[in-house]
Amino acid sequence: YFTFRTNTITALTILMIYLVLTISNKEQKDTMKRYVLRASSSDLMLVSPAEKNRQSMMEWRDSSQNDCRELIKTVGKNADAAGVDQKEALERSFVSKIQLNPEPSSISASKADPYRRCKNAFIDLGTNIGDSVGYFIDNSVDVCSAIWVDANPNTKINAKFPRPHLDVSMLNFKHQGSSPNPLYGLLQRAMKASPTTTSESFCVYGMEGNPVFTERLTKLENFVSDMNPRPVEHLHIFTESVVTSTNGPTKLYLDKTSVEHNFWGSSILSSQQDAVKSAKDLNDGNVFSADVTGITLSTMVQSTMLALDEGTSQEDISGGILIVKMDVEGAEYQVLKDVASSDVLCKLKQLGNRV
Repeated sequence: YFTFRTNTITALTILMIYLVLTISNKEQKDTMKRYVLRASSSDLMLVSPAEKNRQSMMEWRDSSQNDCRELIKTVGKNADAAGVDQKEALERSFVSKIQLNPEPSSISASKADPYRRCKNAFIDLGTNIGDSVGYFIDNSVDVCSAIWVDANPNTKINAKFPRPHLDVSMLNFKHQGSSPNPLYGLLQRAMKASPTTTSESFCVYGMEGNPVFTERLTKLENFVSDMNPRPVEHLHIFTESVVTSTNGPTKLYLDKTSVEHNFWGSSILSSQQDAVKSAKDLNDGNVFSADVTGITLSTMVQSTMLALDEGTSQEDISGGILIVKMDVEGAEYQVLKDVASSDVLCKLKQLGNRV
């Protein structure tokens, strides 16, 4: 982007000199100068795709929240069922303004370059089918509920209360019937504490080792990445990968029996109870396994947090937030031991960031 901008400015400058030298009429010269200078000035104001997306998402949120406030003024406090129905209709109109790709690719667009530098990051270790990634997106597009609850404190947030919810299995948005979002309160508090922690300033990462989920998670990644405006700065889900204490090839021992829970018992520990049960019930006592890639949490944090980049400006060194959700079936202790010994989380805190 920066090379493109520099080359463009250079070309425009050369063109201006050439035209001034070759056009004899003074009035024509002056007109051409003004035209080229305007073009150069416009070029200097070019923004990166990430910044353009942030601006678009902010405009979408501001517009949606203003409409929500206007609705609340109309229905008043202690809104009845009819008022709640109006809220749902309004939110459906919000979501309809976001361009969606109904057929996302099953090939990751960011596989060769999975990391981005962001001021804020959410890392989901043990992604399974992508529920927590979906909850993060829910918080991004659910821009009316917090305002509604502030105006109507007696509101019950349950499955009957309409809210936009990304169905990670069907890859579409629903507005009723979703269970409470376990990340909602945390993310709302983070956004209130700092205006820089809006969703579009986050890099979001998932990690799942079970190969059975590879295709659906890659489609989820591409579905979110293709949204316009996109509710996050960057999303990558590491498939057939697990968080470990060392980087490199490793084994994931598979749960094959917990079908109703999406095989949630798979682990890098062969002694994990669901992996052992699967071995006894289905494989004559031999534990099922898959070859996967191990990645340390310290590697992920070091690779994405803007504050830890050597070239980061003083303005961006502090004020960021790192949120880590970890559910890795007994491997948490060795993962935390590694990240503690790396000192990367302490360094983030010392620089003025929240973890």
